[in-house]
Amino acid sequence: MRPTDRSSSLISKPLVVGVGLCALDYTCIVERFPGKDEKHVAVAGSIQGGGPVPTALCALAKLGGRASFIGKCGIDHEGELIRRELEQFGVETSGMIFDKGSVTPKAFIWVDSRDGARTVVLDRTKTADMQIKELDTKLLQSCRYLLIDGRECASAIAAAKMAKAAGAEVILDAGSLRDDMDGLLDVVDHLVVSRTFSDRYTNTDNPEQALKILGCKNFKSVVVTLGADGAVWASMGKTGKQPGFQVEAVDTTGAGDVFHGAYIYGLCQNWEISAIVKFACAAAALKCRKPGGRLGIPTLAEVEEFIREQ
Repeated sequence: MRPTDRSSSLISKPLVVGVGLCALDYTCIVERFPGKDEKHVAVAGSIQGGGPVPTALCALAKLGGRASFIGKCGIDHEGELIRRELEQFGVETSGMIFDKGSVTPKAFIWVDSRDGARTVVLDRTKTADMQIKELDTKLLQSCRYLLIDGRECASAIAAAKMAKAAGAEVILDAGSLRDDMDGLLDVVDHLVVSRTFSDRYTNTDNPEQALKILGCKNFKSVVVTLGADGAVWASMGKTGKQPGFQVEAVDTTGAGDVFHGAYIYGLCQNWEISAIVKFACAAAALKCRKPGGRLGIPTLAEVEEFIREQ
């Protein structure tokens, strides 16, 4: 099935639930990254919701999918902004946990205006970890796909087991190597990871070789994202590489998250793996045209048109 077949998006809308970190992103675009003891004036700035899983769900919802988020915030102004923005994108928030003893996580992001590269500092020093008992069991048992980010591993694994017991498939967004990763991988069906993760986990800087190593764990699909260079994938004994799409990048923040949202959209439509990866690469590239993780999330029509033009 082709990602440009609009009728496929109307066939069904399976529920996708995400469990993971949510934060409020404070982004500054600067002419170049500051050095020690330097002071710079921002070229532009934005405040948007962040976090890999909720941003992926925003992308999925904007493309036309059904999404619901489970994550932990404080009862504060930032937490309310995050909830409100998710709902504006069409992401359901009944499973969110608002903890009076926590402060909503914040991410401070500096973007180099020359190429859109960014540096991120996350502050969740005053946020309590999500507890298994805080998970919305009914929501997890009703989803078709579950997206997790590998943080708060015990809760992520518990959520995955609940969802899988009810017939769901689990997608892992792994940007970095974290504790108990092997235990987490045991409950994953679709592994979609960064080059940073694959290099460290497999002890090789060759993405194709990393696919072979990761493929030994019998995932339904494995994808290693390569930033501007696209992605490599393996599924059902087949492998492939999708080149990246060229755009004038303003900010790469959230590109990987949008990739995940678009990837899950393709899973929901039962597309072939090659078409899913192509669609996800195109959506991620289009996001980079605007600052912040969510402002540049494209619509389905925009991704389809962009692919046709390419």
